[in-house]
Amino acid sequence: MAIRGGRHARLRRGTDEMLPGLIRQRAHAGRYREITAVLVEHGLGGLLAPLGLRLRRRGVAIEPDADAIDPQEQTTASGRALHLRLALEQLGPTFIKLGQILSTRADIVPPEYIAELVKLQDRVPAAPFEEIRALIERELDGPLAARFEEFEPEPLAAASIGQVHAAKLKDGREVVVKAQRPEVQSLIEEDLAILADLAATVSRQVALARRLDLEGLVAEFAWTLRGELDFIREGRNAERFGRMFAGDAQVIIPSIHWSHTTDRVLTMERLHGCRINDFAGLAATGLSRDEVAKRAARILLKEVFEEGFFHADPHPGNFLMTGNGQIAVLDFGMVGALNERLREQVLFMLFAVTEQDTRRIVDDLVLLGVVNVNVDRPALERDVDHLLAQYYGRTLEAVQIGRVIGDVMALVRRHQIRLPSELALLCKTIVMSEAIGRQLDPSFQVTAVAEPFVRNAMRRFYRPDYWRSRLRLKPLEAMLFASSLPGQTQRLLTRIERNQLTFHMHYDELEQTIRALNGMVNRLALSVLAAAMGIGLVVLYGASDSPVRSWLGVLFAMGFVVTTLISAALLLAIWRSDRE
Repeated sequence: MAIRGGRHARLRRGTDEMLPGLIRQRAHAGRYREITAVLVEHGLGGLLAPLGLRLRRRGVAIEPDADAIDPQEQTTASGRALHLRLALEQLGPTFIKLGQILSTRADIVPPEYIAELVKLQDRVPAAPFEEIRALIERELDGPLAARFEEFEPEPLAAASIGQVHAAKLKDGREVVVKAQRPEVQSLIEEDLAILADLAATVSRQVALARRLDLEGLVAEFAWTLRGELDFIREGRNAERFGRMFAGDAQVIIPSIHWSHTTDRVLTMERLHGCRINDFAGLAATGLSRDEVAKRAARILLKEVFEEGFFHADPHPGNFLMTGNGQIAVLDFGMVGALNERLREQVLFMLFAVTEQDTRRIVDDLVLLGVVNVNVDRPALERDVDHLLAQYYGRTLEAVQIGRVIGDVMALVRRHQIRLPSELALLCKTIVMSEAIGRQLDPSFQVTAVAEPFVRNAMRRFYRPDYWRSRLRLKPLEAMLFASSLPGQTQRLLTRIERNQLTFHMHYDELEQTIRALNGMVNRLALSVLAAAMGIGLVVLYGASDSPVRSWLGVLFAMGFVVTTLISAALLLAIWRSDRE
């Protein structure tokens, strides 16, 4: 990567004229300028064009900036993806988290960008200890010395949202204290307001953004990020995982000290051990690498298939191997949840896959609500057939789940299928889990460990208690529906008889079409006006013996200037329309 030419400070100058006019008039102008400068520095002006945003300088759209980055890098997708990652890291916590969330959306983000976004680093210099001390004392309502026996000023780790310090409680128990950076909440709220503003603007202009529900994606991201800012929610997540593995002697979850926890300070039990990918440390525990890989995978599979609530950030730093052979799971800020209906639909699709039933797979996708109504169903069924043929006859143990998910995501992108965010997050988590297992054991297959969990989950459908719970309220629902049906039918027939029945239709691209038609009509009207004025000028010129010296000459000159300006404006509008 080669940044050359103007740097960030130089690019800040004059960025007002690069911002879209709609944005310049709004709040957060300073942050808009900063974001724009970083994007231009990394040559990403043209990258926003498919979303309907084009940074402009003096009215001209900015393409990838040849003065900012190596020209060879900007011509390749991998080069643009690299600079996108660097720009997100430079823009701070909101955009780092946005990139991390996008790295889970292989259904809408191309593979070369996924490969870069998964490398996003959330490590920054530690905040001054005095700022952290002041925040903790304010949150815990007392001096640090009154709440802790010891408190290490040097952090164990520092990230853009918070940093972690080792400490000891008054009763001697070792803990770690996660404290939020003092300024991070206001910065994230400002960035979320900007993202919501941009999403609304783009959705009004671009059909693809509406089809992807860009505003919904930004709202979902905002909810997730605000959840990570709420350390009380993270503590409750930890307690839920603690209950989940309470009877498992091979897994340990740190306990939360609620007396020392607020929404901006989290205090939990300190667990000692080596990272799960520390081979020397693992050797000291006496466990083989393949056994550790299987244990780590079983943790995720139990969470998904038995509880529907899973740890969604399974990188090696969040797993410790303790001296007594237990796996300690850390950091519960990012979690995923699969409701009962979604888990059932996933299992039904697994049934259909085992039976090679293409039509049923597509039907299940429709039931999940992820297939566009305009999808080419025969083409989708044909692609699903081809995908199933690649894995026909293979045992579950012989399938690499990462490759399967990659093939499925390619199909999803091709047919513009939008997966539920929970399912997209689960796919990313499974791929990460398999990657950890392969670091420990190159022959590791998560599907081999998953088979008993899938089999047990499928057995639920054959148990009487499952159907008893599902059907318990059905008779009551049927009677309520039957009792309301006569009244609803009578009201419908009455409206039909009185000619009061109306239907409402919604056309997604109507507003955009009307704008385009308005533009065409306006240009046509201006063209007619310019032509009429041109003809009038000719008539006016011929009506005077001495047009240059008479008062008609003044009118002729004025008309000539106005006609020329109108014609130039029309030509410029047509040229811009062709470029867009």
